[in-house]
Amino acid sequence: MKAFHRCLLAAAAVLPLSVFAQADAGQCIVAGRLNGAQWAPKFAGVQLLGGNGQAVASADKKSVSAVKQVKLARPALLSRCDGDKPLFDADNEPAGKKEPVPSLAAGVFDVEAVGYPKLRTGGELVELRVRVPADKVTVSSR
Repeated sequence: MKAFHRCLLAAAAVLPLSVFAQADAGQCIVAGRLNGAQWAPKFAGVQLLGGNGQAVASADKKSVSAVKQVKLARPALLSRCDGDKPLFDADNEPAGKKEPVPSLAAGVFDVEAVGYPKLRTGGELVELRVRVPADKVTVSSR
């Protein structure tokens, strides 16, 4: 009976990973926030790489839009891609329950597109649409 419960728990732990991995190809991570041509801030553990594999040092949109890969030193939360659309306004929504969420493990990943959702307080997010290998999707607690 204990072996059955262990097997059931193992299956329950793996199921969410496979569900997240098969989600829509529009999976994004947020690299940081731009205010003009300045990072405000760029998230620690996120390194943007150009086509030649070199780090992108500049924060201007032309340079950031040319990003081809992202190197993550630690897991980053995966989210739905908003592109340049305004972000959802949840000010009048009740706080959600904190549950495990899908994240992308540390490593180097291909960037398919860069979006800049505008923030109401000024500036804009740098949203990276990434190619997500199924074996690199993990679950993180918030």
